[in-house]
Amino acid sequence: MSGSHVPSQGLVRIVAGTVVLVALAATFIAILGGQKTRSESAATARNLQQWGIALNLYLIENGNQLPEVGRTPVADPQPKAWFNALPPYISETPLAGLPPGERPRPGVPSLWIRSGTKPVKVWDPEVYYFNYGMNASLQPDPGMRSFRIYEINFPANVVFLAPIDDYSPAAVPSNVVFSKGRDAAAHILFCDGHVQGVPRVALLAPAALAAAAAQSGVSWFQQ
Repeated sequence: MSGSHVPSQGLVRIVAGTVVLVALAATFIAILGGQKTRSESAATARNLQQWGIALNLYLIENGNQLPEVGRTPVADPQPKAWFNALPPYISETPLAGLPPGERPRPGVPSLWIRSGTKPVKVWDPEVYYFNYGMNASLQPDPGMRSFRIYEINFPANVVFLAPIDDYSPAAVPSNVVFSKGRDAAAHILFCDGHVQGVPRVALLAPAALAAAAAQSGVSWFQQ
């Protein structure tokens, strides 16, 4: 038939096969991405569970008083700061006691580094880097003591430690790191020592800031 071209059946099969392969590849990538996210989430939960063990042991030996939030620079003597006070309870060295070369580094999974943190090409071994933070509201005034656990209503609902996006020792709602996607969530260590995944919408809800919110759900315990 002159003036027109009808694709051969072979070409149709090739095109159809290519479409199928592209679809399968996309599905495979999505599956791998989902598995990676779940793996990173599980690793974060395990880290927080270790911190939860340390917290409970610390409370027993310190009159039920929570550790202090701490401040930067980490190298300053801060024996009551969570990053120095809690590690010995799980046979770890306080953060300020780690020598250069042994300090946490982005991209190298450890108790201090959440899984999925991107590695860096150039790194200063003198830096103290960690990306978990203690709820800043548990020591409202840096010059005053932190709360005792019995001063917190419903400690099972009050944030203690959260994954954050910098290396501040303090966690606030704005620096919490969440999983990507529509169902964004973060694993949180609560003041009673348990770890739970919390949806972004619940953790960042304005009502979650108030101390009274602990009666019915997650709370940052702001006064």
